[in-house]
Amino acid sequence: MSRLGLLQVILTILSLLGWSLAIYALLIYGEARPDRAVGYFLSKGVEVRFNWDPVLTVKLEYIIWWCAGVSLLNLLVNFYAKTTTRMGVWFNIPLLLLVSLSAGLYIRFVI
Repeated sequence: MSRLGLLQVILTILSLLGWSLAIYALLIYGEARPDRAVGYFLSKGVEVRFNWDPVLTVKLEYIIWWCAGVSLLNLLVNFYAKTTTRMGVWFNIPLLLLVSLSAGLYIRFVI
């Protein structure tokens, strides 16, 4: 396998790992966030959670930071591949890095 092929395989694996972590973080986000306080639920006496689940929020934050770390590593490999071969820049790598950094900072400082 050539160096270009090996770099493409590494970039693909890291991209799939990063996006898989992002999707897993979305699943945990759905369980960690507060419930919507809809009037129907409140009138029927259904228990509604108004605050973030502390355990799942910490887990969500760690997963998002891991996603940012994988994306940063992937961006470094992509930059190396761009400078040493004729490969172009993959657009999804900086996008995932930007989204995961902003989500991690939001969870850290706002929630």
